[in-house]
Amino acid sequence: MSKARLLFDLIMYVNTKRSFTAQDVAYEFNISLRTAHRYLLELSDLGIPIYTEQGRKGGYRTLKNRTLPPHYF
Repeated sequence: MSKARLLFDLIMYVNTKRSFTAQDVAYEFNISLRTAHRYLLELSDLGIPIYTEQGRKGGYRTLKNRTLPPHYF
């Protein structure tokens, strides 16, 4: 799978899940945990509103009342 396709699929995943961990992303896309962190950081750099929460129940979150616009790719 090309990187562009994986990033697009990751955007769709983030848009539907709303709350997830990097381990969830690594498992879903069959990539390493480090690569999952790197791709999530790249999406954040592209302007996609992904927020991190630290702690035991931490992970990544998106805004509850917002759907990501389809024009990113």
